[in-house]
Amino acid sequence: MIACRPTSYRLGLLIAGLSLFAASAADADWRQYRDGADRNAVVAADLGVPDDRITTLDTPEGVRATPTVIDRDLLVGNNIKGTLQRIDPRSNRRLWQYTAPNWVHSEMVWSGDTVVVGYGNRYFTSDADPKVPNYARGTDASGVLALDAATGALRWQFRTLGEVMPTPAIVDGRVYAATGSRAIQVLSLADGHQVGLIRLGSFVSMSSPAVDDAGRLYVGGGDPYRLFCIDTHDNRIAWRADFPAMLGGVDDVPPAVADNVVVTSGVYRTDDKQLFEHRLFAYDAASGQRLWQADLGTGGPVKNNRSGAPTIANGEVVVGSPTSKQLAAFDLKSGKRLWALHSGAIKAPPVIHDGRVYATTTDAHLLVVDAKSGALQDRLALGKQPLAPAGPVLAGHDLVVPSQNHHVYLVPLAYLAQRRQDGRADQAVEAAASQPARTAP
Repeated sequence: MIACRPTSYRLGLLIAGLSLFAASAADADWRQYRDGADRNAVVAADLGVPDDRITTLDTPEGVRATPTVIDRDLLVGNNIKGTLQRIDPRSNRRLWQYTAPNWVHSEMVWSGDTVVVGYGNRYFTSDADPKVPNYARGTDASGVLALDAATGALRWQFRTLGEVMPTPAIVDGRVYAATGSRAIQVLSLADGHQVGLIRLGSFVSMSSPAVDDAGRLYVGGGDPYRLFCIDTHDNRIAWRADFPAMLGGVDDVPPAVADNVVVTSGVYRTDDKQLFEHRLFAYDAASGQRLWQADLGTGGPVKNNRSGAPTIANGEVVVGSPTSKQLAAFDLKSGKRLWALHSGAIKAPPVIHDGRVYATTTDAHLLVVDAKSGALQDRLALGKQPLAPAGPVLAGHDLVVPSQNHHVYLVPLAYLAQRRQDGRADQAVEAAASQPARTAP
């Protein structure tokens, strides 16, 4: 069910919301990372929270995966303890809770009445030669599980050799789960039994698969570093791009796809051992031909998630760099740089909506940027710990921003607009923890 905002909501945003509703009416399910191959997570669901303040939702521990929207509720997973929960954002009440056997860095995707999530950690099973048969990323329990969307009851579970930290994709009643064991498991959504196995030869760290309208699945792998295109009609690798000199990144970056172009990024060494170069790559989605590459700047070493994740909208790519600490926009077809902003380290894909870019930094700031010029319009502090590397979601007129400080912040666009109108943009506002139904002014 998608409900409408109260009539007291600002007229301008309501009119924009009607257009958003029409554009997003097909958002019945959330079948892949950030709800679409372009990674621009904009859905029509109205969460029903106040529009003049930040609402803070409590969870047991840090959140690294983007919460997903189901009806007017949120599906939120916690990273280390693996707590999975459905939360009513209007009351901050858990409707159900289930605990996964290991870390949860995967979103909870869903189709119909079934929720699917991957689990596993980033540790390697052995320091031995990577060529040994059981060498994989992910120790202890790893796998995929499915829950009943209404009750949280376990429906099925499939154990894998390597981690499933990337978000699985649901395609035509099948679940595609990229793993740390150099393969993609293909499972039945109905009962979890294996219906296919796609051997990649590279392990997938955090590169959540993107599936375009043609049924092509794109995923990045490491050791060796490659970008794969898989035809989900026959589960064969259609093409692959190799990055022999890459230091890392493509295995962590969820590719973005739109207008027959797929985009990813990676990090390279420079002659200066203290500096690294971040590059953005674009390929023809059907043929795998490289269309262009662009320089995202240089900087020092980055711990974990070395490479920024792109979002595509309106014929443009917007991507942050934890290496150069910039946010930049490029023309999707030509690769021409449109603007760049010194933003601070950004690992997460941004949201692009109504002429603005909303991006989150590792130093706990939500940035509001003019999508045409790249000018910074607001910088809002949210807590003191890094925000999740999976990025924000726009649900109706509220940004859903997960944080590693165990909170999920709901930031209304109307609140941000009022800050700009009052001249309070760039004024630090630290959203505090709240009790159920309590909000931060």
